[in-house]
Amino acid sequence: MRRFIVPALLVFACAASASAQPAKTAPPPPALPDGTWEKLPPPKKPLLPEWAKVFAGPLPKTTAKMLELDYLHREKNPLGARLAARIRWTVADALDSKYGRAVAKADLDRTELVARPPTEDEAAALAFAKKLTLEGHAITDSEFAALLKRFTPEQVTAIVHTVACANFQNRIALALGVKGEDPIALPVATQFDLDAAKVKAPERPSWDDLKSVKAGGIAVRVEWGKDGFDEVNAAMDRQKERTLRVPLPSNAAIEKLPPRERDSAKRILWNTVSAGYQPELTRAWFACLSAYYEESKVDRVFTNSMFWVVTRTNDCFY
Repeated sequence: MRRFIVPALLVFACAASASAQPAKTAPPPPALPDGTWEKLPPPKKPLLPEWAKVFAGPLPKTTAKMLELDYLHREKNPLGARLAARIRWTVADALDSKYGRAVAKADLDRTELVARPPTEDEAAALAFAKKLTLEGHAITDSEFAALLKRFTPEQVTAIVHTVACANFQNRIALALGVKGEDPIALPVATQFDLDAAKVKAPERPSWDDLKSVKAGGIAVRVEWGKDGFDEVNAAMDRQKERTLRVPLPSNAAIEKLPPRERDSAKRILWNTVSAGYQPELTRAWFACLSAYYEESKVDRVFTNSMFWVVTRTNDCFY
C-alpha cells in the first residue's frame, strides 16, 4: 500500500497545481526599447594601478596592452606565481623601487600562506635576475650555463622575460614618480577590445615644432668609454661569431607560430629564442610595443637614437 502513496501524492500535487493556473495566461511585460544595458547593473570595474591612471590619458591603447602584459606576468607566468613574484621583488629591490617591491610582495603574499626561504634553484634565479638588472653585460657564459643546469631553456627564457618586464615597469614608475595605490591593485583580468572601444590618444605636437624647443631639464654626461663607431661594429661582429648560450628551439615550435611571428622568428635570432620558447610572453610584449608606436607617433630617428643611448649606457653590444 505504501508504494502507492508517494505516486498518488505527486499526481494530486500536479492536479492541484494545474487547477490553480488561470484560465488565460497574463501577457509578458513589454520589451524594453534601446538602452537595455542601462537598466542592468554596471559591470564591476576593478581597481586600477596608479601607473595605469597616469598612462591612460596620453596613451590609452598602450595602457590597455600594458595591463594585459601585467596580468600575464603576475597571474599566468610560466614560472609559477611564487618564483615570478620573487624575481619581480628582486628587480624592484635592485632598482630601489618601493612601489615595485610592494606589488611583488602583495602577489607573493597571495601565493604563500606561510613565507619560506627560496630553494637553491630559486636563489640561483634571483641572483641571475639581480645581476641582469644591474650589470647584464657582466654575466658570463659559465654563469648562464649553470642556470641552464637548473632550469630548462623554456624556463630560462621566461626568467629573462620576467626580469625584462619588471625592469620595464619599475623604471617607468620611477621615472614618472608613481607612488602606488593602497591597497595594491590586483592584476586586471580583462581582454580589451581596442577596435570596439575606439579609444584615441590626444593629438601630438608636430616634430617640426618640437625641434625648436629648448629643454631646461637634467643634463647628464654618460661615460661611454673610448669606443667609437668602428669599435662598436667590431664588437657586434665578434658577438655574431659567439656560440649561443641557449640551444635554439625546434623547427616544429617555430612552425606553430602565426605567419607574421614565424617570419620574424626566422629572420631575427633573439625572436627565434623568445617566440620559440615563450610565444605568449613575446606576443604580449610586442602588442604593447605596437600600441605605443601607433599612439605616440614618435619619430623613428628619435627612438633609434634613444635606443642607442640606452644600449650604450648598459654596455650592450646590440
